[in-house]
Amino acid sequence: MIQRRDLLGLAAAGVVLPALVRAQGAPQFTFRLHSFSSPTALDHTMHLDRWAERIATASGGRIKVEVYPAMQLGGQPRDLVQQLEDGVVDLIWTVPGFTPGRFMGVEGLELPFMNTGLSVSESPAAFNFVQKHLADNEFRGIKIVAINATDRALVHTTRKPIRTLEDWRGMRIRVAGRWIGEAVTALGGTPVGIALPGVYEALARGQVEGMMINWAITQPFRFYEVAKFHSEPRGGIFQGMILTLMSQRSYNRLPADLKAVIDADSGAPLSARLGEIWDSQTQPAIDATKAAAGNEIIEIPDEEKARWRTAVQPVYDAWIAEMTRRGRNGRAMFEDIQAIAASARS
Repeated sequence: MIQRRDLLGLAAAGVVLPALVRAQGAPQFTFRLHSFSSPTALDHTMHLDRWAERIATASGGRIKVEVYPAMQLGGQPRDLVQQLEDGVVDLIWTVPGFTPGRFMGVEGLELPFMNTGLSVSESPAAFNFVQKHLADNEFRGIKIVAINATDRALVHTTRKPIRTLEDWRGMRIRVAGRWIGEAVTALGGTPVGIALPGVYEALARGQVEGMMINWAITQPFRFYEVAKFHSEPRGGIFQGMILTLMSQRSYNRLPADLKAVIDADSGAPLSARLGEIWDSQTQPAIDATKAAAGNEIIEIPDEEKARWRTAVQPVYDAWIAEMTRRGRNGRAMFEDIQAIAASARS
């Protein structure tokens, strides 16, 4: 017969034994986690589902996290934050752009050419930036489980390649957030908001001529079948932010020892581990793109990248002004974002 101390030893070693966990009795706390992502996407298979299992194991079965992908509990992705705040769910997985205006500070981390290019370094830096500047306002009432960046993002186009600043002119480009959209405008293009599931068809039908999106997501959505030109400055153009959030009220229900279980699998260390996952998907996506017929990966020279960065300077100024208007030190926040980007070059 396996003793409790043996079970805890196995759990500490990272072995998931659901039958034995159930044998301890019903969970004392059951939390619902709601996500817009597909159950087969890496967001679930390599993050949310595994996190729920680890929390169950580390708590000795006292915490159960029920994971609901693909908006199974109803609503649209834009409703996730409201569902968290209303107590409909206890945890969510979302991106800042789904709730326009709510996470404006976090979206500063998505400004073009203000990234490290690697999620493993960008993600913990983003978490620490938010803790320093935004936890007391944009995240009031929310416990941040993790903030991770996507791998590096670039511009993918269907028929016309982008090689110079002039090539942006008049191009309709799909974007996922306000500030990267404003950057497209500053570069000479027209930003278009389209939900991720509709992007392939929009590209195929010519409703847009390109998209700003990270490498890793191109493979599961097979975007290389419709976008044939992939223009990338060194380090990419930007990195998107992804939020794993918990209601502070739900967290506060836990006794101290179970709060410690959540804390031990949260924060900058978890953000960095998620960064490793995203970075691991970059090269396979590039390889799949290269293998597809007719694709060209265009390396933008540093001198041309400098022209693009100069063009988007008004976007930086507008974000700083918006943060200042909201009572934050916009200039200091921007300098911290610059320092994150500079760390990749040091």
